[in-house]
Amino acid sequence: MFCWEDVLPEAIARRPELRRQRWAVKREELVLLASRNYLLPKLDAFGLYRVRGFGHDLKDGNDGVLENSAFNDLTSGKHQEWEFGMEFNAPIGARKGHAAVRNAQVSLARERAVLDDQERQVVHDLSDAVADVERAYQVAQTAYNRRMAARAQVGATKAGYESDRKVPLDLYLEAQRRAADADSEFFASLVDYALAVKNVHFEKGSLLDYKRDLLGRRAVAG
Repeated sequence: MFCWEDVLPEAIARRPELRRQRWAVKREELVLLASRNYLLPKLDAFGLYRVRGFGHDLKDGNDGVLENSAFNDLTSGKHQEWEFGMEFNAPIGARKGHAAVRNAQVSLARERAVLDDQERQVVHDLSDAVADVERAYQVAQTAYNRRMAARAQVGATKAGYESDRKVPLDLYLEAQRRAADADSEFFASLVDYALAVKNVHFEKGSLLDYKRDLLGRRAVAG
């Protein structure tokens, strides 16, 4: 049997479609956060430093650098310059920013609505699966009790039949038929119960772990 307080959080946490949708919601939340940056003023700081070299020629073509060459003037460090400043931009009206924020809000609301709908569907399906397990368990118990009663009846009629024929043969055969029917119904109920348990593990996203545990137990038993 399954405890609803245990299987519901596990299903919400493990179902792959819910995990994908949560990441979609997280993506839209980040898009909304980035879109709100368009509404903020922009303040930039910039700086510049460089050394210039002036001259008619880059260097002497024969025996080295000329005194008035650009290379000599550059290495002398006489012409250095630097610049520092700040730039402030504030959009008027921020129509582009408001449009981006509104679009991101609509997208986020849509993804959250999809997530809520998926979670409700998971809860509904899991509830049906758990209820089906309980029903199958009760049916299996009833079938087991009927099987035990049918076997007891077979034993009683057999004893009566073998002791001076006090029980007619047709009653003994009828008891055996009922016992065979009870066996068939019991094993069919076990199959239904196993399928119901499988469905619960499927709905809560633990079917692979369940199958792995079954194979491990069979290997140990073998």
